[in-house]
Amino acid sequence: MNKKVKIALIGCGNWGKNIARNLLEMGSLACVYDPESSQAKEFMDKNKLPELSYEEILLDKDIKGVIIASPAQTHKEIAIKAINNNKDVLIEKPFCLSLKDAKAMSEHAIKKNSILMVGHLLNYHNVFIEMKKQINEGKIGSIKNIRAHRFALGSIRQFESVIYDLAAHDISMILAITKALPTKILAHSIHHNLNLGPDAISVKLLFQNGITVLLNSDWMCPYKEHRFSIIGSKGSLIFDDTREWDDKLYFNPSTIKSDNAIDFVPSTRIIVKKSEPLKNELEEFINAIQTRKSPITNYKEAIGVQTVMEMIENKLKNNQA
Repeated sequence: MNKKVKIALIGCGNWGKNIARNLLEMGSLACVYDPESSQAKEFMDKNKLPELSYEEILLDKDIKGVIIASPAQTHKEIAIKAINNNKDVLIEKPFCLSLKDAKAMSEHAIKKNSILMVGHLLNYHNVFIEMKKQINEGKIGSIKNIRAHRFALGSIRQFESVIYDLAAHDISMILAITKALPTKILAHSIHHNLNLGPDAISVKLLFQNGITVLLNSDWMCPYKEHRFSIIGSKGSLIFDDTREWDDKLYFNPSTIKSDNAIDFVPSTRIIVKKSEPLKNELEEFINAIQTRKSPITNYKEAIGVQTVMEMIENKLKNNQA
C-alpha cells in the first residue's frame, strides 16, 4: 500500500491525537488543524509539520483526504466544505447529530463522487471481524439474540448523549450482523447531568427475521464493561473488549434444549491476530482514496446507524409525552 497519500486531520483532542500518531507512523499526515488545542501546535512543532489554516488545507491539491475529529456539532459544516473542495472525508464517530444532516452530507458526497466514511471503529477490530467469520461459517447456528453492554465512568459530553457517544459503536456492530434495520424499538433512559439527552439507555430492538437485541449503554457506571454477545441455536460468541487480547473472544457451546433444560459445555477461547483497530480503519480510508472502493463503514452504513439512533431518540421522547 502506498503510504504517501496525504491527509489533513481536523481536531486534536483525546482521540484526534491517536489518529495523528497513526497517520504520522504511516507517512500520511499532512498537517493537524485545531485552533482550540495547544497539543495540536505542539505535535506539529515536534514533528516539523506545516501550520495550515482550514482554507489552505482545502486549496492544497496534494492533500487528498480530510479526517474530522472535532466536536460532533461541527462535523456537517466541516465535511461539506471538504467534499465541495474535492476532498475524501473520514468523520470520526458520531457521524453527526441528526439523520437530516447525515443525508445532507451523503448527498454532497454522491454529487462530488467523494469517499465519505465514518469511524465506526469496532468494524475494524480483528476480534469483531473474526466473530462475523465464525457466524458466517455456522459456528453458532441461526442467530436468536444479540446483547450489547457498554458501561464506563467516562466523559460526559455537553452537546451529545450516550446514544451518540457509546451506543453508536454497538448499533454499528448490530447492523453489521443483522444486515437490516429494526422494525420495532422499546427504550428507557435516565438523565442526571447537564448535557443533551440521556446518560444511560436500555433498548430492545426487534427485527423482521425474529432476531432480538438488548442494548445497554451508560457513561455514569462506576465500573467498565464492553461486552458484545451473540446467542445462536448452537451456542454463543462473546466479544469482551475489557479482557487481555487473547481472552477477548470466546465460544460458549452451551444451549437451551426444547424441554428448557440447559446443556452446559465449557467455553473455549478463539485466538485472533492482534492489531490496532484504529490503524486498520485508517488503512481502509487510504485504500478507499487510492482505489475508489467503497469502505466498510461508508455513508450508507453511517445513515443506517444514524437512523437507529434517531429511532431511539424519538422513542424516548414519545415516552415522556
